[in-house]
Amino acid sequence: MKVFVRDTQSGWFYQGPSQWTPEQKMALDLGQVARAVEQIFEARLENVEILLSYDEPRYDLVLPVPAAPSRADTSRRPDPEQPDMPGERKSAAHRHKKAPPL
Repeated sequence: MKVFVRDTQSGWFYQGPSQWTPEQKMALDLGQVARAVEQIFEARLENVEILLSYDEPRYDLVLPVPAAPSRADTSRRPDPEQPDMPGERKSAAHRHKKAPPL
């Protein structure tokens, strides 16, 4: 099995920092999914997927890579006064009340 990173828009394969190729045989084989994930985060790649390529192309697997949250989103802390459900707003005290026994 070979492990490639592929641009979802162009279909080109990752070769290295700022290098892409339309030919799979010229792409960087990362060898393991974990290495592909590390490379995606280190190089800050967006709009990519991981391709697990086997000798028989019908067995190839595509692993979608979710978009990375923006820096603003990762620094935000949850607001305890935000609603638990859409359209609902509960105070911190109300959220921890137990229902009365039936």
